[in-house]
Amino acid sequence: MRVIHLDRDVPEVWTIGPAVEAVNKGELIVLPTDSIYAIGCDPWNVAAVNKLYAAKQLDKSKQCSVLCADLKQVGSVARAVTNDAFKFMRRHLPGAYTLILKASRDLPTQATGKRKAIGVRLPDHAVSVAVVEDLGRPLLVTSVPGWVEGEWVDPVAISERLMVRPAVVLDQGPILAEASTVIDFTEDVPEVIREGKGPLDDWLAG
Repeated sequence: MRVIHLDRDVPEVWTIGPAVEAVNKGELIVLPTDSIYAIGCDPWNVAAVNKLYAAKQLDKSKQCSVLCADLKQVGSVARAVTNDAFKFMRRHLPGAYTLILKASRDLPTQATGKRKAIGVRLPDHAVSVAVVEDLGRPLLVTSVPGWVEGEWVDPVAISERLMVRPAVVLDQGPILAEASTVIDFTEDVPEVIREGKGPLDDWLAG
């Protein structure tokens, strides 16, 4: 397990190459986002997805999310994006939101928890965006296990306890855990599943 230490305020994103290389080889990585540290892998690599679920001991029916760098990448993992969802993304992203969208048929069923929907994130975080940009495609992610809202998360300590060790940990120091806001856009009327770090006041007000 290789640990790459990054500055908290001005992360050295030019040093993340080994993490991108690990994803391309079908390995797991741990990286910071704007809400919590996450375990990530290539969503189109079925063996890598299986490692991701095994690392956290996730039931196969549990849904992960994908990190995207821009709206073009969203189009590679989601289909039939509604006008409401598109307007929300244009207005609020990047940010600490997870949008539930209809999953692309190109995604392996392992990546979607065998569901027809996928959580999509465009994080407001330099490191996670740099990883996805350098990778050139979205990254399948799930939050690291054992975190508690409002408590500090040490990525190295958690990575050492995973059932499958990540090849690379991008360590920006402990992060205060805050859940993202989750909104389901798969139906005609959007539904807020969880209110988290991403503010909703202006959106709920119409």
